[in-house]
Amino acid sequence: MKKRFAILLALILILVCAVASAQEYYTLPEIREQAAAGWHETYTDKYGRTRQVDIDIEVFGEEQAPVIKACWDDPYKLRFQGEKNPYGEITEEVDKGRGEYVFLYSSVRGMTVDLDQKYGEAYGNDLTPREVYTFMKQRLQEQGVDQDYIWERPYTFSLVYGQHKKSGEVLVPPVYYIWLWPQEQGLPIMGHVGHSFQRNIIEPFSFPRLMIWMRDQENYSCAVTDYDVQEVLAEDIPLCPVDKVIEGARKMIEDGHICQVLSLRFGYVVYTDPDYQRKRGETAYDMPAGYLVPSWILECYMLNNPKVDKLSEHAGVRTLVINAQTGEMLDWFDTSYHGRGDGRYKGFVSWDDVQ
Repeated sequence: MKKRFAILLALILILVCAVASAQEYYTLPEIREQAAAGWHETYTDKYGRTRQVDIDIEVFGEEQAPVIKACWDDPYKLRFQGEKNPYGEITEEVDKGRGEYVFLYSSVRGMTVDLDQKYGEAYGNDLTPREVYTFMKQRLQEQGVDQDYIWERPYTFSLVYGQHKKSGEVLVPPVYYIWLWPQEQGLPIMGHVGHSFQRNIIEPFSFPRLMIWMRDQENYSCAVTDYDVQEVLAEDIPLCPVDKVIEGARKMIEDGHICQVLSLRFGYVVYTDPDYQRKRGETAYDMPAGYLVPSWILECYMLNNPKVDKLSEHAGVRTLVINAQTGEMLDWFDTSYHGRGDGRYKGFVSWDDVQ
């Protein structure tokens, strides 16, 4: 009996290994080629509603997809400003009842900016994004921050000015508000895995980012949190095909939860340290920074109650994470870790594992 069981176990192991070896993996340049076709497909959810996905797929990075253990830089969190608050004059006019905010661009996500375009020139601000960045780079270097960013592709891009309520006269020239992704080895750090769970992970968390408000060289402010590379755990990892990534999102669409896909991007997602034990009173900055894992982030609108085809009044853009090696989407409804989503780092599959 024991012999039969041992034979059966050996056969199961052989079968599992055969299935694993059948999984196809690709390099980052090959993934970029596959993504060039975009995602253009029509789905029908289980309530009979048609959901159309018609987007380009964005793949950041160059030749490799490294896995990195990160630590907080020193200084890791800064906020500084010039002589004036960039929004201060607009706010004053609004508070007086004379003025109102006018957004030329309002939190446009993932916008490709022309670094030499004067976006606010017609309203009295002739600064270009390049000039804004050059000025802020100098201020950051003075503060000891040497992080690089995805300058031409802000996470969000805004431009706002103050206008007279009645006459339409420009009271305060436009202010840039730009939120930038930091990058490591060409891959943007796009967010934290905690955002991909309905019940957020139990630990407090933060991730690196740079936020700039600027009207001119006296009227600016900046907020930055910063990571540093502690260890490169893998120079490159194998990636599953793009069609498997898309398949990983299909169930949430067909179940009626995802009602509109906005973007699909490849870059870094921050996972928490699996060995960390939180102590009472600690903040996100007392925790280890985390692990930078090559991943896919899908931005979308979601229905809390998929039976009702109507977004809530305050519905925000959700960022769902898809594993770049398996194509599996993290479970939005996961409560497996102390009743919340499990955002702990769980390692990776290496090229040696799949050869």
